[in-house]
Amino acid sequence: MSNRSATGLIGFINRNKLTLVLIIILFSLIKQNIFTNNFPYIVLNKQKIINDIQKTNNNLIDQNTLIEGQINSFTEEDSRLVESKARFKYGLIKEGEYFFKINKIIVTDNLEETIDSSL
Repeated sequence: MSNRSATGLIGFINRNKLTLVLIIILFSLIKQNIFTNNFPYIVLNKQKIINDIQKTNNNLIDQNTLIEGQINSFTEEDSRLVESKARFKYGLIKEGEYFFKINKIIVTDNLEETIDSSL
């Protein structure tokens, strides 16, 4: 009887245990990658996202280069313009300068008008 079971299905399984385990692992990996994870398409989508991010980064690098060029192209006249705008619009002063603000104008009547006082 032991010879008979060795020649049947159980005998085949006993002789090919490693092969059957490897086949089961292979089928489970194929099912996991292709059917569950949508294998080839997910890789292509990720590559497209990476390419879009690289294009965006390249555009930002180009914009930064242009802005740096504009900053470096400012001349002394441009810096004076910025300084005057800062002084008049925002009331900023340089280090070592004094700022006097007149809050109220006092109007006085000139009681002693002479012939010499004229406009």
